[in-house]
Amino acid sequence: MTYFYVGAAEVDITPPTGLTMDGYVARSGVSVGVHDPLMAQVLIIERGDMCAVIVTLDVLAVSGKFALDLRQSIAQLVGTDTVWLCPSHTHCGPRGLQNWFPVGQKPQLDHELTQLISRRVNRMVDNVYKSLVPARMFSASGDLHGVGGDRNQQGAIVDNRLTTFRFESLSGDTIAVLFHYACHPTVLGPDTREYSADWPGAARKRIQAHYPEATVAFMNGATGNVSTRYFRRESTFAEVERLGGIVADRALELLSNADEEPQVVMDYGYKRVSLPVREFPLGRELETTGDARRDTTRSEGTALESELAEAFNGRESVSAYVNKIKLGDWTLFGISGEAFSDLALAVREHDPKALVVGLVNDYAGYFPTQAAINAATYEALSSPYDAHAHQALVHLLTNHDWL
Repeated sequence: MTYFYVGAAEVDITPPTGLTMDGYVARSGVSVGVHDPLMAQVLIIERGDMCAVIVTLDVLAVSGKFALDLRQSIAQLVGTDTVWLCPSHTHCGPRGLQNWFPVGQKPQLDHELTQLISRRVNRMVDNVYKSLVPARMFSASGDLHGVGGDRNQQGAIVDNRLTTFRFESLSGDTIAVLFHYACHPTVLGPDTREYSADWPGAARKRIQAHYPEATVAFMNGATGNVSTRYFRRESTFAEVERLGGIVADRALELLSNADEEPQVVMDYGYKRVSLPVREFPLGRELETTGDARRDTTRSEGTALESELAEAFNGRESVSAYVNKIKLGDWTLFGISGEAFSDLALAVREHDPKALVVGLVNDYAGYFPTQAAINAATYEALSSPYDAHAHQALVHLLTNHDWL
């Protein structure tokens, strides 16, 4: 019988306080403390002459430039170009790893921050790669309710699937747990000025209490229109623990009934996709909806739309990449932005064991659906694309004969 060879570890990547925080247009001031550490996890999976490195990070997003530099240094250590950087999308981390937002202000990468994270991740990858062991992979997937929902239309159908993977050594020790779920980590609002991994960090901590020897990592999904908005009771650290606990308890239930992967096979690849830039209306004025929170975000969206019109003036398209890793019967698609649940649902209808992983290796913005565009939601207004980008991704991910 053959096996995967697997190794995993995590490292603290919390930067000094006093840095500008990322994620909210409405936030002012710099970080003043650390509520819970920001972490990075490394999972290396090898099968024959193939090797994939998955790095999960408690940050909002990463730019292609930062990601490329770190991926190249990891490739030199491991000998593979299949390296995924997977931000959790917490809105309580530092700014300086992506240069997409704020649009129009020419945000720059923070050299000291990128170097701090790169050094720690590279050191961890080097150590993990030297200690790979034969391992079995177990998986389980099921619905999760009470955490994530459509952030603009209460009760709308979203991707509520939670998927778990457990890698176990031949001696029965759990090496790593990886869980995937699509939901913005935005329990904490713009008033929060302490670093925090938000609910994914709380979920990891609770899962790790049951698997103390394991590295626990989280991958976000097609989270563009999904958040805790209609399920959170308040924007507090106690609520972070409550919602993170719901995710963790469901993940532990799934893990306890997980099946061993029958096929020890691995493959990977990537495809470039050209996403057409939309036309931007001049002087858009929106009627109020009567929902104060929605009207505020739409106002922020129209402001960003004006800045996008200037920033993308003369550009016809944005080049992005879709990455793919095949592990046994499972297929992971990594996309460099925020897709909507509609993409994940379409992909799973085509292949029940296919997952969309968001924000991988770059940030190219939201990929809104036509329904979001018609409703003039924040996500649609602050996107440089119309529905053609979403449709291009659906086509590519449901016609994936490119491995």
